[in-house]
Amino acid sequence: MNYEEMLDWLYGLRRFGIKPGFERISEAMEKLGNPQDKLKVIHVTGTNGKGSVCAMLESILRKNGCRVGMFTSPHLVDFRERLQVNRELICKEEVMRIVNKIKGTGVELTFFELTTAMAFLYFYEQKVDYAVIEVGMGGRLDATNICKPVSTVITSISLDHTQWLGDTLDKIIREKAGIIKEKAPLFTCVDSNIIRNVCTEKNSPLFLVKDKANTNMNGFFQRSNAGLAAAVANYMKIPNGVIQNGLLSVNWPARLEFIEKNILLDCAHNPEGIEKLTEFVNTLNYDKLIVIFGVMKDKNYQEMLSKFPNCKIILTKPKIDRSADPVDLKNFCNDAVVIEDVGVAYEQAKKIVNKNDLIVICGSCYLAGELLAYKNKIPIHPIMFIQ
Repeated sequence: MNYEEMLDWLYGLRRFGIKPGFERISEAMEKLGNPQDKLKVIHVTGTNGKGSVCAMLESILRKNGCRVGMFTSPHLVDFRERLQVNRELICKEEVMRIVNKIKGTGVELTFFELTTAMAFLYFYEQKVDYAVIEVGMGGRLDATNICKPVSTVITSISLDHTQWLGDTLDKIIREKAGIIKEKAPLFTCVDSNIIRNVCTEKNSPLFLVKDKANTNMNGFFQRSNAGLAAAVANYMKIPNGVIQNGLLSVNWPARLEFIEKNILLDCAHNPEGIEKLTEFVNTLNYDKLIVIFGVMKDKNYQEMLSKFPNCKIILTKPKIDRSADPVDLKNFCNDAVVIEDVGVAYEQAKKIVNKNDLIVICGSCYLAGELLAYKNKIPIHPIMFIQ
């Protein structure tokens, strides 16, 4: 089996869907020697910003001379983005070797469970000093929650994945608070009695972080994320100069990223994320705004689209079966234009834009990934986009 065939097999695991719980991954990890128990893990959850905080922590730790593993999801263009050591993608040969080793346990895992197992095993074998691990969804029953972290982080929380996590903020907070572990400090910007109570039960020191920090990433909200990362680093007694250096050299694509002078790409994929995006857009000077929007069908896209009044909207459809039909989206913005193909939508927007106009591309990480692949002429795996 070559690498492409291995990817086909990996992506085919989506037939198992999402199966919250630890029975399968715990069995597999035990057969692999429980490498997750031998890692210094910083475990990060939240609705928005968790990937950014992971990237910030990775940057700080690496600037401090540490060897750092980082596990995030979903990827944008290349599956191997999910598993990085010192910002180097895992090589294809290692993907194949580690997948085969996990398959050898005989445990049937879901796609996310298997990639989580890959991360713990790979980072252990790579002898990382720290593993920065992003939760896939929620926290309490997420496959990553089999780890024993040295610190946990909860970023902002809002309504998302309500079919899995609950339809109220309190229910979602309880799910996120499930990553809090015995005596491991928690760093969060969420002021919640639910979180306080869990920390008390777990004897977990609670650090409610309100301070902000400067970062090279665009958006005022990223200063709050930087404040969280800085608080964790301060607790670890990393020098302030190193922290500042790390926060000013973060590499995290498709987060308020100008891919061209007047083209802004962002992974905002829920109402809170779109609100933060529009806050940033409102600080910019431009004549006309053109929005390319593609979204998953389980999102609150009516509210997301309502954040873009008085602009031209092009509705498109990322190549993933969870994508919302742009024809359905048009019911909420009658003046919008439907162009299903992402590349064609991008080229059309560039044709109608003037030099003082702004193009914003948003609605989904999958849209961002497909757009980057198109722009950089990177072949897309037929079923590469999977949570």
